[in-house]
Order: sequence, then structure tokens, then C-alpha cells
Amino acid sequence: MSDQAARRLNEETSREVNDAAAAHRQYLSDLAATAAASRAGRAAEEGLSPDADEEPAMTVLTDTTLPSETRVEVMRRLSGTITRQAEYIEALLRIVTDRGDSPAVRRAALQTLDSAAFQVVRFQPHQQAYDDALHDLVDDPDPPLRETAVSTLALQHDPVVQDTLIQGLRGDGPLPVERERAIMLLAEDDHLDNLPWLREMYRGGSEDARQAAVRYMGSYPDAQQTLEDVLRNKNESAEVRQQSGASLRHLAPDRFEAVAKAIATDQTDDPRVRTACLTTLQHLGDTEHVYADTEFVDRVRVLSDEESVPDLARAARDLLRRRPAR
Repeated sequence: MSDQAARRLNEETSREVNDAAAAHRQYLSDLAATAAASRAGRAAEEGLSPDADEEPAMTVLTDTTLPSETRVEVMRRLSGTITRQAEYIEALLRIVTDRGDSPAVRRAALQTLDSAAFQVVRFQPHQQAYDDALHDLVDDPDPPLRETAVSTLALQHDPVVQDTLIQGLRGDGPLPVERERAIMLLAEDDHLDNLPWLREMYRGGSEDARQAAVRYMGSYPDAQQTLEDVLRNKNESAEVRQQSGASLRHLAPDRFEAVAKAIATDQTDDPRVRTACLTTLQHLGDTEHVYADTEFVDRVRVLSDEESVPDLARAARDLLRRRPAR
């Protein structure tokens, strides 16, 4: 970079920083004015003097008579500051659990708390109150709040939420989230007996759900036959079959190798799946087993000339090229 270009970049950066600082100062000024008006209105209603000591951000954040956008903007612009102060965390917790407050404000408050919780040491004094708030939201009438709370707790393997999801799937109680989502959240804990739910999701789910189902099945040895069947299923999408192959390879590498060899050399199968099987055998398979199978290597040699499927032919040539010298 030339000196002139460097100076130009430095000037542009400085200008952007100054503009951002000016915009922030203007926002704080506008916030103070909004807070002053809010305090004055509140004091007039209550017949008291305005509380001039309350921080403008706190005033605006907690004034439910203000537009939702105004309150949400406090969290968006000042989250890095307010989440460092206990009184703001407590205020956010009150907002989140107030079912009479604006859903948009409650969602923003929950998002702010979720970000603050990543600062584990700083957030520790509020963790129990936060967990209690999340549990309170599990049956909240607002779907996004419910899903966020259930997802957060389920990923922590919270037993209360796990039991709620299981009871809901069995029809013994309401499901706080969509059925597919409930199964996937439970599947995050492979110590649970999730295989029946995963098989259900595979049988009746969308392509994305089927792909997720076979991915999670990779944690369950009893899923080996199901995964093999999916990998062999020519009516299934290539993406789902490839994910099933990855899970099968994790559970039973030898079985995957046998099935992958059969698919790779089957001219009636999907070229994408055949290519994926060859590539996996080359890079992740047991080299000694793969190349010791002379019948398979001979078939791969034939594949290397199949120019009608160039990706497959290229993968076959790559596999042959990497064959260990005898």
C-alpha cells in the first residue's frame, strides 16, 4: 500500500470513528430528553417530584408507556454497558417475566440476558434468577420466547425441560415447541433414549429433518441397520444418504466400507452418492482394507474411464493414484 493510500485509509477510518462517536453522543442526549419527559409524566401522575437520580437508560427501559422501539433501542445500543450492572440485569429479568409487557421488548430483553450469560463469572450472581425466568417462559403465550427458553434449557440438559418435551411427545402434556424441534433438542443429550423419536422424525420429516435425524442417530449403536438402509435407499436424497453414511462410518466403519464399495460401483445409483462414497473411502477409509480388495480396485479402474460422470471418474482416478506401492 502506498503512503498516500495509507493516509487516505487512516483519514477515512478516523472520520468513521468520529461520526460514530458523534452519533452516540447524540443518542445519549436524545435518551436523556426522553427520560426527563418520562420522569416528569410519571411524577405528575403520582403527584411526586421527578427522580432526577435515575439513569436515563433505566428510565426509558422500564417505562412501559413508551414505544417498544424506543425501549428496544436502549438494549441494542447500550447492552455492553447495562449488562455490567446488577440493577439492569434485575430490570431485564423483570421485563422478561412480565407477560403484560410488549413481546418485542421481552424478546430483546431475553436476547440481552442470553448474551450477558456468556460472561460466566460476572453473570454468576444472576444465574439462578435467569434459570428461574427461563423455566417461567416454558409455557409463555409468546412462541419465540417459549422456543428460546426451551432451547437454552434443553441445550443445558435441564431435566425439567427434557421431561416436559418427553411428556409432550408422548401426548401426556402440551409441547412448548414444534414436534421436530422437540426431538432435535432432546437429541442433544445422547444419554437419553432418543432413537425412537429420531426414527419417527426420519419417517415423517422434511428433508432437513431427515438429515438431522440420521446425523443424531450416529450416537446410537442400535441405529446401525437403519443408517445402512437409508444409505442404500436410492429414493432418498443424496444429502440425507451422505449424512447417513457419515453416521454409519462413525458407528461401524467396516460395515460402511462394504456398503460404500457396493454403491460406488453400482452404475444405477446416484453419481453424487457414488462419488461421495469413493472420496470417503479414499480419504477416511482403512487404506489396507480398501486397496487389498482387488475386485473393488478393478471395478474402480473401470469407473475411472466413465467420462459421462466426470466427478466420479476423477474420484476413481484419485483413488487409484493413491494406491500404495506394492
